[in-house]
Amino acid sequence: MLSYLRIRGLALLDDVTLELSPGMNVLTGETGAGKSIIVDALALLRGARARASALRGGAEALHVDAQFELGSEIRRRVEPVLVAHNLPNDDPTLVVQRTVPRTGRGRCFLQAELTTQSVLSEVGEALIDICSQHEHHSLTHVARHLDLLDGYARLDTELSDYQEHYREYRRLVADLADLSSQSGDGASRADYLRFQIEELERVAPEPGEAEHLHRQLELLRNAQRWEELAREAHETLYESENSIAGQLAGLADRARRGRDQSERLAAIADQLETAAVACEDADREATRFLAELDLDPAALEQAEARLSELVALGRKHGGDLSDLEPRLESMHAELDALDHLEERIAALHDASERARARCVELAHALHRRRERTRKQLADAVVEELAALHMPQARFEAKLELLAEEQLGPRGLNRVEFLFSANPGEPLAPLTQVASGGELSRVLLAIKGVLATGDEVATYVFDEVDAGVGGSVAQAIGQRLHLASHSHQVLCITHLPQIAAFADAHYRVDKLTQRGRTITRVVQLSEDDRVEELARMLGGAKVTESARQHARELIEQARSGEAQPAPAVRSKRKRSSARARGRG
Repeated sequence: MLSYLRIRGLALLDDVTLELSPGMNVLTGETGAGKSIIVDALALLRGARARASALRGGAEALHVDAQFELGSEIRRRVEPVLVAHNLPNDDPTLVVQRTVPRTGRGRCFLQAELTTQSVLSEVGEALIDICSQHEHHSLTHVARHLDLLDGYARLDTELSDYQEHYREYRRLVADLADLSSQSGDGASRADYLRFQIEELERVAPEPGEAEHLHRQLELLRNAQRWEELAREAHETLYESENSIAGQLAGLADRARRGRDQSERLAAIADQLETAAVACEDADREATRFLAELDLDPAALEQAEARLSELVALGRKHGGDLSDLEPRLESMHAELDALDHLEERIAALHDASERARARCVELAHALHRRRERTRKQLADAVVEELAALHMPQARFEAKLELLAEEQLGPRGLNRVEFLFSANPGEPLAPLTQVASGGELSRVLLAIKGVLATGDEVATYVFDEVDAGVGGSVAQAIGQRLHLASHSHQVLCITHLPQIAAFADAHYRVDKLTQRGRTITRVVQLSEDDRVEELARMLGGAKVTESARQHARELIEQARSGEAQPAPAVRSKRKRSSARARGRG
């Protein structure tokens, strides 16, 4: 259950804290006080999209913090999600936080750990279910009817399995379309690749070849100057009368004669001999260099032609010769794929047909489950409607099996709810015949049916009593209070007949402080509850008769005078029937 809620910086809610109780929690207050803003905050905890426009004027960010006490069933649903995303999961209390800044991206937290909005949505679905006036409109969308039937039939596992196969089927169809589009120009593309491959393999550049040619050409273009240098080095070192090698040899010989007389003379002799060896090495390199420069006169022309060919090839294929080898491998792979394109198309076509056949098989299995369940849903909704003072109402879930060509993400079915509020009137689409008050009760009836055995911590009802009053309102209050025996209920209402059933009653007030409008929420004492219900009954001027009427409403709610025992029994009976249907 939701035990703690704090909202800051959201519209009129500057800083509001609620500590909620088990059972049925009711929020009342004047229109515009900010009751539905609290529901907006709870929707954010369910992962709803946040709008910076919702921020209170002057606030840099809005914050919603909540603490949930997890029962065993809710913990069983939530724990796998926490484990899958490496979030703390060893605490029976779950802390959920949402922050939406005026600028920049919002943040979501579970157990004080940063997480994503999608993970928050997964967890939020198990924590809070919101039933609002806006959901009346969801009943007018026929596509929503299939969702509700599937929810009643508990088809989560089967539908998930089907949708996994359907996604794979659609992926295969997309891949097949992509390959088929390649088939049209595949031949010309293959010819182009063969030409490119032939050219690359003919030129066959070696790694580092271009750099080597650049250096070689620079050398060849300056060959005369370097040849003169090499000959001069040989002449100076060895060939001239006063050659360096000869002088070093003479000096070394003289120093060697005195080595017995001084260690320094021995060291000088060694160094001179080393210098002579260095001269010999330099002369040897100069001789080799001369041999390299003694090339065929056509060598320069050939090197220039080869370098030009390599540069042109690199420019044609991207400018970097080092990329040519992986590009050649890539083209070989593409050409091989094109050469086997028809085989791949045929194989992919066969795979997509097999996937489609499996989807059709699973879709028919879903249809059979839906067919078995739709009458159970209709009977259960009719029982709920009877308890909501619509004893003559009829309800049907019309199930249509579509052609296999219309296979979609939820199978081969279309569901539409049919409804008749009055005896003698034919069933007609709910979207066409139900009034606002009737839609409210149909929605509550469906929620009541879906709540049987449902694993949601807190149900939130936001003014779903629109268009009703009197004994109907009392019946709605009874159904909500009955639901609060197994789930925490948070109900926003303008009707005292419903508010009288509260286990905990909160009033939402709008007031002005320091020139600004703010909202505050206070939990009412028993005496305050009487005053609040009297206000709801009699308006601004509270009379003693209104107070007496308020006390009577509270006493009736507590005594359970009008609580429909047969409906409770039928709900238990319905649970058993649904269990058999699921088996």
